[in-house]
Order: sequence, then structure tokens, then C-alpha cells
Amino acid sequence: MGKRNHYRWLLCLTLLLVVVSLSACSTHEKTTKQSNTKTEQTKSKSKNKAKTKAKSKKTIATELKNSSKKQLVYSPLGDSISVGLMSNSVHDRFSSQFARTLAKETGKKVTEEGAAETGKTATNFGLPNVQTIIDQKPDLVTVEFGTNDGADVNNPQALPDYQNSIDQILTQLQSQTKAKIILITSWSAPDGPYAQNYLRFDKALTALGKKHNVPVVNLESIWQRNPSFTGAPASITEPVWGKPADKMHPNQKGHDAIAKALTKTINEPIDK
Repeated sequence: MGKRNHYRWLLCLTLLLVVVSLSACSTHEKTTKQSNTKTEQTKSKSKNKAKTKAKSKKTIATELKNSSKKQLVYSPLGDSISVGLMSNSVHDRFSSQFARTLAKETGKKVTEEGAAETGKTATNFGLPNVQTIIDQKPDLVTVEFGTNDGADVNNPQALPDYQNSIDQILTQLQSQTKAKIILITSWSAPDGPYAQNYLRFDKALTALGKKHNVPVVNLESIWQRNPSFTGAPASITEPVWGKPADKMHPNQKGHDAIAKALTKTINEPIDK
């Protein structure tokens, strides 16, 4: 009788261990599945966030690329810098370089039009010619003034006139075109006679860029840090432009740098 009870006790104990073991395995398997599910969900969320972030990264370049237009018009509005004075050739000036870059970035044909004249300001040329730019039906416009405006150091009305003219130019372009607009600040030699005054005009231009939600390419960091980017030999300027070399205008290196700065700007995320 004692032996039977002993065997029964061992059998019950064995069965109990089996049940406990099976229960533990089931719990472990369930926990593992839950953990794997959470890991997959986390990975999925990360992928979705990455996709959303990639989709939301709009730039001037991507918006022009994704537009329904098969051909694009680029219209630079400015003074002698936009004319290309002191670059090696018209083909090598910053605006023409930038037009070619736009074509590569968007995969579309880009026509360069615009309006620019040596020695002019935002007031006596930019504003009177803004309708010319509008009539060109541009997809992108660069507005480059300040170099001649800021040189009028003895005129207390020069800065207010500049601000008012740029403000009106931007207002008209934004209301009468769908063009992307980029503002470009003034240019000087590091030791130029009007360098300090240009900084005042550049500050005003930056404020107007914020007001109109338009990006500003600040050339100050280029001409202040790179003295060799200003001035060109007569052998380049006389045959091409019919003007002698000077120590104020950007040379070919300067034009290359301006073109690169514009390329960087069109690839920066747009804040909307």
C-alpha cells in the first residue's frame, strides 16, 4: 500500500512538472512573438517616417522638376553683376552657368531671358523693368541689386529708396507671376570704398526676403573671404566687354562662386 502511494505521488509530481514546463514554453513563445511584433512595428514606423520626410523635402529644384511645364524660363534682373561684367565670357557669367545647372537639376530645357544693365539700381532700372520680367512668364527670377545703390553714400534717401523699390519688385512678381524668386545681395572687394555701406543694404534686403518669404543669397561671405575673386585682367575684359579691368567686380572665380551659391539655394528645403 505504501509503495502504491509512493508511485502515485511520483506520477502526480511528474505530471505537474510537465504542465509547468509546457506553460513556461507557451509564455516564452507568446512573449517572443509580442517582442518580434513590436520590433516589426517599430521598424515599419521608422520606414514610414523616413518616407514621409523624404516626400516632404521640397526644394525650388524639385518643385520646378515636378511642375507640368516641359520648358522653363529663367529671368535674372540686375545690374552689371547680372550682365556678367568681368567674367571670361557671357557664357561663363553666373546667370548663364546657373541656367545650365537648372537644366541639369530639372531635366528640362531652360531659356535664359531677363533684364540687366551696367551701373543701374533697383530704383532707376529694377522697378521700371519689372514688367519686362513679368511679360517673360518666368519660372525663376533672381533679383540682384545693391552694388550701385549702396555706392550712393552721400544720399540719405538711397537706402529707403532701395527698400521701397525691392519691396515693390517682389510684390509685383509674386502677384503677377508664379515664379520662384531668389534675392542676391551686393558685391564688393574686401577693401572696397563702399564695403561697410553695402552691409547696411544687405541687411535691409535680408529683412525683405523674410517679409516676402523669399530666399536670399548673401554674397558677403564670398567677397569678404576671397580677395582673389574680385578684379580681372584687361586681356579678359577689353575684348569681351569693351571695358577696362577694375578691382570691384567679380572675376571668373567670383562668378563661379555666385553660381554655386545659387545652386545650393535651390536645393535647400523650402519652409512653408
